[in-house]
Amino acid sequence: MFKNILCAMDGSDHSLRAAEQASVLAAQFRARLHFLTVTKEIKVTDEVRRYLQMEQLAGEPQYVLDEYAEAIMRKARDLAQKVGVQDVETLVRVGQPARTIVHVAEQLEADCIVMGSRGLGDFEGLLLGSVSHKVASLAKCTCVTVK
Repeated sequence: MFKNILCAMDGSDHSLRAAEQASVLAAQFRARLHFLTVTKEIKVTDEVRRYLQMEQLAGEPQYVLDEYAEAIMRKARDLAQKVGVQDVETLVRVGQPARTIVHVAEQLEADCIVMGSRGLGDFEGLLLGSVSHKVASLAKCTCVTVK
């Protein structure tokens, strides 16, 4: 039934449950499983950049989000491997969450998108947020919302 499953994650409890459900579906249908996290680009003003340099804080603030996204993807991959899913891909994209999820689903020719019903939100998480309704409205494939 499903050959290509996309699971959108932001690290929230709901998205981790979505990853579990997507992993079970992928194992059941022997489908390829793609985990996706969508981050926002952090725009740093010159003033903040100077402050970071004065305080000798190395790197760009974006690396914090990048490291968090990678941690989410490691958890997702572990969940999939626990139920025997071998064909797993992890993706991190920067952009507007709902549109990016739908765009990636179209690129991958996903026949199912799995996501949590509630995310971390823009302020707290700066990642996926609560976009399940938008994705379900925009997507051309089956959408599974996990509570």
